Amino acid sequence: MENQGPKKDQEYKWLMNQIARLPDAPPPAEFTEGVMNRLSPKKPGFWRRLRLRLLFPSAVVIRPVPAAAAATVLIAIGIAVKTFWLSPGIHSPDGAHAHPDTKSVNFVLDWPAAEKVAVLGSFNHWSPEHDLMHRSQSDGTWQLTMELQPGRYAYVFMVDDAWIIADPRALWEQDDEFGTRNSIVTIENGNSDENRI
Repeated sequence: MENQGPKKDQEYKWLMNQIARLPDAPPPAEFTEGVMNRLSPKKPGFWRRLRLRLLFPSAVVIRPVPAAAAATVLIAIGIAVKTFWLSPGIHSPDGAHAHPDTKSVNFVLDWPAAEKVAVLGSFNHWSPEHDLMHRSQSDGTWQLTMELQPGRYAYVFMVDDAWIIADPRALWEQDDEFGTRNSIVTIENGNSDENRI
């Protein structure tokens, strides 16, 4: 066995010499292209894709038919959300969804120069389109009657989609921590005093 070790070494050396003497031949032309086509590029990670998207935004192609369908679906979802989730249902004019303990609250604003006035409050998710006031023909004040359940509510008036003001007739106000004063109305079951409805 010991004699085979040096013999094997000599065979390996002879074989390496034979391989070294072979002429160098370039690979076939289609070989390099085939290898490169089979290599798939490494997919960039999420953060790299996001960075590239922000640095090099691509053009968005809008096709009319799918865009119209998507817009219709979004509008339908928006209407459903506004109707079923954002509408509190406690101040509906017909009283169909009214709570048995609701009380009528009259909001009045004397602002004759206004073109549009809305009541925004914690009772309507501060929505400027939800509760629009109506101008009284008799005295020119803006008025809205709502049915509210017992509780404490903050509210303001939005005038002409530009000015937010507290109710000048409200007895209670609080700071909203954004530099605006909110009026407060408290609706109670049973006993009430001049500050409450």
